[in-house]
Amino acid sequence: MYKMNDNIKILVVDDDESIRWVLDKGLKKKRYRVDFAKNGREAIKKIERQDDYFIVFLDIFMPDISGLDVLHKIKQVQPDLFIIIMTAQGTMKNTIEAMQKGAYDYITKPFDLEEIYMLVEKVSKEIEQRKRISIMENELKERFEIGEIVGKSKAMQKIFKIIGKAASIDVNILIQGESGTGKELVARALHHNSHRVTEPFITINCAAIPKDLLESELFGHEKGAFTGAVEQKKGKFELAHNGTLFLDEIGDMALRLQAKILRVLQDKEFYRVGAKSSLKSEARIIAATNRNLEEAIENKQFREDLYHRLNVIPILMPPLREHKEDIPLLAKYFVEKAEQEISHGKIYISSEVLKLLQQHEWKGNIRELENTIKRAVILSSGSTIQPEHLPSHLSRRLLDSELKGISPIVQFQKELYNIFKNISGWENGHIYDDAIQSVEKALFQNILEKTAWNQSQAASVLGINRNTLRRKIEEHKLKKDVSK
Repeated sequence: MYKMNDNIKILVVDDDESIRWVLDKGLKKKRYRVDFAKNGREAIKKIERQDDYFIVFLDIFMPDISGLDVLHKIKQVQPDLFIIIMTAQGTMKNTIEAMQKGAYDYITKPFDLEEIYMLVEKVSKEIEQRKRISIMENELKERFEIGEIVGKSKAMQKIFKIIGKAASIDVNILIQGESGTGKELVARALHHNSHRVTEPFITINCAAIPKDLLESELFGHEKGAFTGAVEQKKGKFELAHNGTLFLDEIGDMALRLQAKILRVLQDKEFYRVGAKSSLKSEARIIAATNRNLEEAIENKQFREDLYHRLNVIPILMPPLREHKEDIPLLAKYFVEKAEQEISHGKIYISSEVLKLLQQHEWKGNIRELENTIKRAVILSSGSTIQPEHLPSHLSRRLLDSELKGISPIVQFQKELYNIFKNISGWENGHIYDDAIQSVEKALFQNILEKTAWNQSQAASVLGINRNTLRRKIEEHKLKKDVSK
């Protein structure tokens, strides 16, 4: 476990060098990180450039700007900062005005370091409490942001068990599986169920960032380290700090960078690009890939030593086609999620749609299923998702399966026999028109019955548009057989 003090960065703002010296020695003794500003303008610039301060000790009387004015400006830039006013003149007027402007507390010089320690400890506990309250308040929202891993199949139950056992253990984890199987959801679940839940969960897709920029994204860079580095930048390892760093698609990372990742895992240290001194990393590493890393190792595309460092606990995500029994549950979950996002009201899924979803191979896995459901919810604009709300390659499958092996001649041979047996027009030369009309009527009636009078599907099977079908229904006076 890390020390809470390591996470607290304090800015001391005072024009008195002796005060800065005392607080520097005293706070660093307790392992707090400390920074300094000699006046109000310098303090404001530091806070505008950096967002990692938690506490500010602010002198009320300074030569350039009043501490109360600095307090007001800081609160505009970072309203959540804990600001403690310091002064040698503890008047009631100053105290009241400071508290009204958003000061957390007020201390009078000269002060005892024990008083400072107690105050900082009090703020540290409140910071921790704020994090926990924020998590509790966002519980419902977080369910969809983090993502709920859904499934009752044996394959998914196995994944759940691994998450349950591995979440609280600080070891590296490698998640492998096809694109769209939910690798990031598993990584988030591991973080969310660990003691690091109040710390950052930082993700980076190693395949989505150009190779020449990936090192800077991972480790950060110093100002002037390369062309375009106009200011210092923190990398993902530094941002993750004591939280979790998720390295997605690590199989696409260049060998040179793989060596640097290995060094971080071994030594818990890294260098910003262009830096001379190292930084510590206490982040937990979870990596993921859709590549077969063992094959990549044989092809000299992935380091074997890094693979073994990452693969302490392996998790293999099954493709959706291997646990299709979870599709109805997943579909219901995605419909409920879409209801929350799109606000169409209660949406249901027809049995025909569920049948189609379970027949599909889902090469894009769960991600493809979610996108399909979201599209269907948007297009349905009603209470039930029907086959016509699915992409055409899915809706055609139902029609193909229902009409499979049924040629027009076989399907209508009895109808045609009766038609030609009773056809008129032999004498007046209208036999062609009468035959076409009779066959057309039987064909449309049969297809409409076969598709349960779903005109979109029927038009698709017939190869005509819906307006033409409607005109033919009126022309032939076709009606649904209510006895079926």
